[in-house]
Amino acid sequence: MTTPELHHNCDETLRDIESFLDGEVDVVVQQRIEVHLSDCSPCMKRAEFRRHVKVMIRSKCAGDDVPPTLERRIRSLLDEPPVVQ
Repeated sequence: MTTPELHHNCDETLRDIESFLDGEVDVVVQQRIEVHLSDCSPCMKRAEFRRHVKVMIRSKCAGDDVPPTLERRIRSLLDEPPVVQ
């Protein structure tokens, strides 16, 4: 049985899951989510799916550097004032 201060419901867990997976929650929230995930199979499955997606995106997006000419072009476009229509 969990103590009330460690209780986290499904809505709270799913709201905080991205931050939890990124290591961006404080220790109390981390413990609450960990306790909840250990007791809730549906939330654990969603957390594992999100973790898998993050790993896959990280592996697919890593590696290739942006060509210097493209980077200069993008930076110059960002420095231009917006076009008002």
